[in-house]
Amino acid sequence: MNIKNILVPIDFSACSKNALKVAIQIAKLLDAKIHMVNAVHVHHPHPDFVGGSLIDSIMMDYETQVKQSFTELESEVIELKDVPHEADRFVSYLTDAIYSESEQKDIDLIIMGTRAEHDSIEHLIGTRATDIIETSKVPVIVIPENVHEFAPKKIGFASDLSEIKNTKRLDLIGIFAKIFNSKVYVFSIVDDPEKLTAQDQKLLKEIAERFKDYDCSARTVQADSITKGIVDFTKTHELDLLAMIPREYSFFAKLFRKSVTKNIAIDTDIPLLSFHE
Repeated sequence: MNIKNILVPIDFSACSKNALKVAIQIAKLLDAKIHMVNAVHVHHPHPDFVGGSLIDSIMMDYETQVKQSFTELESEVIELKDVPHEADRFVSYLTDAIYSESEQKDIDLIIMGTRAEHDSIEHLIGTRATDIIETSKVPVIVIPENVHEFAPKKIGFASDLSEIKNTKRLDLIGIFAKIFNSKVYVFSIVDDPEKLTAQDQKLLKEIAERFKDYDCSARTVQADSITKGIVDFTKTHELDLLAMIPREYSFFAKLFRKSVTKNIAIDTDIPLLSFHE
């Protein structure tokens, strides 16, 4: 896997600026370019009620404001001068903007921030980060607002013991493990270890084999709840980065339904790496 283009959604909030700074750290290590994206969805009133000239004026104001905000960002985040970068703005939903930018700029990785505090609505329906995790075709790293440095010494990969069709997706874990000399923990949450089949054990071993060049261990962890099992393992082993493959109709499917994701993608206090097959 070759990471050359990194997309960073920017809404000029503290958490998005923090994610940008972390993205710059990663871009410097990987010799990658930063693509900043701002998106705003504007409801267009019916022209019978609001004149087209007013809509045009609103859009011009948005363009002016975003240009000014990006100019100020260049001055505020001085680390930007250390990496090649560009900024784009979209009048659309963020997910649509990210899809468009990813296709046009050959994006290899998305890095975005999440706030430290969330209200009850976000806990119920999720956040922009969880929306991107569910829809992105490229790996996504979610950076909590309290994380200011990316240097994972302990990386956990939570496996659901399903076959990984595109094992190259795991290469990003190996890239980080090599750069930071990290220990890799491959683990799977099971409710009853006695139900494990020989195929399950074989698959876990095969995943760990991909990280044979690094300090890697593989194990199953018994827990009644998948989410609680992952959270407890993360805390017990003091992981610095948690990697997962969200799937539909799998052991982890319910983990990425928004009502449960709050425990991982919303409330996580370490970076979360998500990649689809």
